[in-house]
Amino acid sequence: MRPWSVFPVVAALAGWLVAALISTAAQASEPVLAPYSDSPELKIEALPDGAPRLHLQGVWPTPCLPSVEQVRLDGSDLRIELRSKKPLCARTSVPFDLEVDLARSVGKQWPAAPLRVSVLAANSVTAEPQLRGFALIAPQPGPRAIPASGLWWPLPEADSSNPMAGTGFSFEVQGNTIAVAVLGRTGSGSIWYFGTGKLRGRTVELDLVAAPQAGTTTPGGGNDAVLALDFDSNGRATAWLGYYERSESQPLLRQQTFILAHLPFAERTDGTAWQGDWVLLGATPGQPRSARQLRLDATSFIAVANYRINGDDGSVLSCERDPEAAKVAPPKHCRLNAANGTLIADFDSIDINRLDGYAPDRTPVQLIRVDKR
Repeated sequence: MRPWSVFPVVAALAGWLVAALISTAAQASEPVLAPYSDSPELKIEALPDGAPRLHLQGVWPTPCLPSVEQVRLDGSDLRIELRSKKPLCARTSVPFDLEVDLARSVGKQWPAAPLRVSVLAANSVTAEPQLRGFALIAPQPGPRAIPASGLWWPLPEADSSNPMAGTGFSFEVQGNTIAVAVLGRTGSGSIWYFGTGKLRGRTVELDLVAAPQAGTTTPGGGNDAVLALDFDSNGRATAWLGYYERSESQPLLRQQTFILAHLPFAERTDGTAWQGDWVLLGATPGQPRSARQLRLDATSFIAVANYRINGDDGSVLSCERDPEAAKVAPPKHCRLNAANGTLIADFDSIDINRLDGYAPDRTPVQLIRVDKR
């Protein structure tokens, strides 16, 4: 991946390279050696037997093949460290194939949420582990998100130090196919990345091709980037954008993680973006194909962190904001109650044009905007 503003600028890299060449010329007895391996590919897959095990397959920079040194789980983030402890290994790339048993870390079954797997590699006893691969692993079929097509943005307060906060993402979703465009700037001009991939439940991993403006140089010196997306709702996602960079021993994955949201073009974040005409599908008990119109009027706001929107039939849509997220982020949870207070639907996937959730009997329910924005 090539986040244009996250990593060292091309000029700095060029200066480093010139200095390295001068130093090499002064020490002619020390020849310039190519990296052990030019292949960045590392396959990270779940084994098909249903047990929580991973299959790792790639190229190791020496014949001294690695073993799994550490497996650590922190929430949904799984870190696997590989290390070769044998000294004096030749510079010859060799394929490697490993199975990693995760039962001790995650239990006897795969977790419901996708695992965010980072694989780090070290080529000697004392070497620092370096990121070599990343994958989203979700072998169990879970709820499918319906990502909204349109412009998505990094939440400005999710990481105040994130220099990618002004970068734009455009998603076009057609069935299970998603097309992604990433637009931003480098120190030498604007750049655009594009790629397509298949949605699998709520995740997608895809390769991006750069289309830089004339005279623009992409970070890392190449054209390929990689992007992984985990849509935890219709209007929110976590993204991992990165690219591979050559090092003295192996290609390294330079990666940036950030939070994306599909945001309304509105000055206020108190619920006004949800007012308008909607259709409620599936909420009538015993009639999963039922539909009725509902007009929401954003006239009754109850707090900074929460708000309620009145329906024309006396119903109320109450939404709870995440106090730890940016103020502009869409809510993570909304409830639609009838005029008498009876629960009609509980929504856990929120977007400005569509809310997905369940009726009290667990029938899937959708609230879909008639006049899409």
